[in-house]
Amino acid sequence: MTNMYIRYCVATEAWANATTEDRKKYHAKLKESAKKNGFELLLFGPAFGVVESPAWVVKSEKGFNEYLDWLMSMGDLGFPSYISASRTIFLVDAPWA
Repeated sequence: MTNMYIRYCVATEAWANATTEDRKKYHAKLKESAKKNGFELLLFGPAFGVVESPAWVVKSEKGFNEYLDWLMSMGDLGFPSYISASRTIFLVDAPWA
């Protein structure tokens, strides 16, 4: 069963002050980390229609616990402190679909 995770992030001042090159590096590191942990990063960028931004979408066969484990590991992986808070929408493929 494929699951999708949409994460809306509250950016820090460091994100606001990050250069385009810094953001490109963050995106590349995020994509690599997702793949290494069994997730495919589908989208990453500004979110419109919500107060949080940036946002990302990943998909995986992995469950919510594995997703949370991946998120919790990001501090240990040396990700910059660009996010102060977030919320995730967890979508599952219905068994009748």
